[in-house]
Amino acid sequence: MAVMALLTRIYFNAVFGALGGLLGWMLFGVFANPDAADPAKPAFWLNLLLGGAVIGGAVGYFVVSVEALRDRSLLRFVRLATYGVFLGAVGGALGMTLGEWVNFELVRRFGAGNAAAFAGAVTARGLGWMCLGAAVGVSEGVAARSLGKLSYGTLGGMLGGFIGGAFFGGLYLLTRDLGAGAALWGAVGLVILGACIGALSALVQGVFQPASVKVMRGWQEGREYPLEKIDNLLGRDEHADIALFRDMKVEKRHAVIHREGAGYVLVNEHSPAEWTRVNDEPVSGRRGLQDGDRIQLGNVLLCFQARAARQRPTHGAARRAGGVSPPVRNTAGEDVKHRGAYAPPSPRLPTKDGY
Repeated sequence: MAVMALLTRIYFNAVFGALGGLLGWMLFGVFANPDAADPAKPAFWLNLLLGGAVIGGAVGYFVVSVEALRDRSLLRFVRLATYGVFLGAVGGALGMTLGEWVNFELVRRFGAGNAAAFAGAVTARGLGWMCLGAAVGVSEGVAARSLGKLSYGTLGGMLGGFIGGAFFGGLYLLTRDLGAGAALWGAVGLVILGACIGALSALVQGVFQPASVKVMRGWQEGREYPLEKIDNLLGRDEHADIALFRDMKVEKRHAVIHREGAGYVLVNEHSPAEWTRVNDEPVSGRRGLQDGDRIQLGNVLLCFQARAARQRPTHGAARRAGGVSPPVRNTAGEDVKHRGAYAPPSPRLPTKDGY
């Protein structure tokens, strides 16, 4: 993934995660019971469960649905937000309760008011909020039906939950005696928590994703879409993995980018071949993809970017070594092109800004 595209994704996830933390703080202030302050009573722990669920649901709501909001797709937003709210609430409830329980155990054993106790309390809350980060990552993977997104998102969410939770715990301990000002610092802590979960989840997914496509011309020009599944659907369908709205020459289920081993293949889903091209060559069936290939669907132009392709030898190096790659075949059986043989360069398609 290009640096600017990755930074943009991190930015959006961090902003929406911060909004989720702020919303969670406001809702917690409305629904929480301020009199439930005795850990010996069940009301205290029920209050923690409720508060964690509200905060976790709000963070999950924004972080998981951020891609649908960028696509401006209402149906996708509803589906993704549902996963985010439910699983985020579960993770938040467990995280907040677990963090407080570990903190109380540390205070009971080692006392309070010293540097070791402060470090232990901060670490305990960081570990507790890891549950929320993990839940957000899991909900992203479940919503996308992608094992890769689930694993990378969970790892990034846990890192963000620990770092953000530790910040939140430290601010809480340092400002809890400030009276009315403590509530404001609590809001700052939850904003940092949500931003860390969103940002680090996006960072880890961006670093480990195997391939992506970048919009070179069309709606959302400049945006990159990760290829996180074995079959990645492209089209105008609300459930498409890569939603290409606003171009009526793009079919609802136009094509699929299928992962085969370490490579990728574009599969035409019964769309017109003249509106399904790779490097300006019509594709009626299947076509292998190489790093830098240009995919045209309707009037939308995409650039295929494969991380593994950067490790492959160039065509010139293959020719000097005497090797010739096997031809890629379409569904009719004829050879499309020899990857190791010379072929004249395909003409570049114009973009919005020219050639």
